Amino acid sequence: MNPILESAQRLPSVEEAFGLRPLRAAPLSNGWIVDVSAAQLAPLAASVDAARRLSARRGYLHDSESNRRLAEMLRERPRDFGAAGHIVLGADAVEPYPGARGFSDALWIMGLECIDGFQRLKIIANSVGHLPSEHLDRSVLRLEIVCGPDRERVRRVHDDADSYVNVSTAQDRLIRCPNIVRLMRCDWERGDFDPRRGITTGPHRLRLSMADMTRALACLSTEQQPDAAHLSATDEGLDELWGDPSSPVYRSLFHERMTPVGVMRAVEAWQAARGALAALPQRRHEGHGHLIPYAPVLICWAACRALPLRQLHDPRPPYAWEHEIEHHLPGMTVSKATELVELYGASRPKGKRPYKAEAPELDLWLELAELSRRT
Repeated sequence: MNPILESAQRLPSVEEAFGLRPLRAAPLSNGWIVDVSAAQLAPLAASVDAARRLSARRGYLHDSESNRRLAEMLRERPRDFGAAGHIVLGADAVEPYPGARGFSDALWIMGLECIDGFQRLKIIANSVGHLPSEHLDRSVLRLEIVCGPDRERVRRVHDDADSYVNVSTAQDRLIRCPNIVRLMRCDWERGDFDPRRGITTGPHRLRLSMADMTRALACLSTEQQPDAAHLSATDEGLDELWGDPSSPVYRSLFHERMTPVGVMRAVEAWQAARGALAALPQRRHEGHGHLIPYAPVLICWAACRALPLRQLHDPRPPYAWEHEIEHHLPGMTVSKATELVELYGASRPKGKRPYKAEAPELDLWLELAELSRRT
């Protein structure tokens, strides 16, 4: 056996060279593309000073939420861990050693550095001792190994790559929801809808954001508790709601019965209720009246309970939605605001906590919703 190949089968010395037995390998003009199991990569970042030895752009971010999730993925879904990204290495040289039938059996990498992917390498290294090698073998990663004059250019581009990435958000991922996709394909008459731009409607191309639409649907949800409305009230809550399409709250809003006409009814009702609250004089905001500016979504949700919510998406309901929204809902909203402020004052008469901190809390919303049902 070739002595270099024989040494590659032993525990590699990263400072000098690193041996791999790839599942697949293809030469490029400036290096190699390699598919290899995570188990083979485990020794690369095992040392305490791995970031320095591999000339990584930064050390391991042990408290990163992204790294925590990647480690969880490696434990629970090793195949996904390998598919979720690739690692870019630089090398002075890559020497292939042919195996049976002339195919490359091993690669010997000299002068190795980590251009991109050190966090993944360290997560793999940290998993040794916690996950068996058979588990790590199920995770197959794509390596790009760059050699020659292109190495400096690739390093420079990857060092600045974050400047060119549009970070994905929970709202972006709504496009994968089949009920959202079905709604996009519906007839919006003179408008259209997609979850990134929201709704565009009417002759003047009025635009309504996805946040507006979600808060409207939450206020007209058939659920008996204001959980969806509470989540929708803040940007952080919207991200949580949009980010978990399997949750009961998400499914109560975005379901297979959604129709464009139902969505527009919800938006019109939400706008009418919010408009009624905005028209109230500032003196109504004093004391426990701080509930109006600090928890308006709760009041809109409570006012919309008077509407026939189960008929929201019915294209021909036995109910004059437009008339109710225009003529009755604003008055109902003002009445509910008065009622909920009084209930707030009765249940928390001393106001020991600042209204701004207490009024948006879910526990208070649930309490006031229950008190309102009893009256």
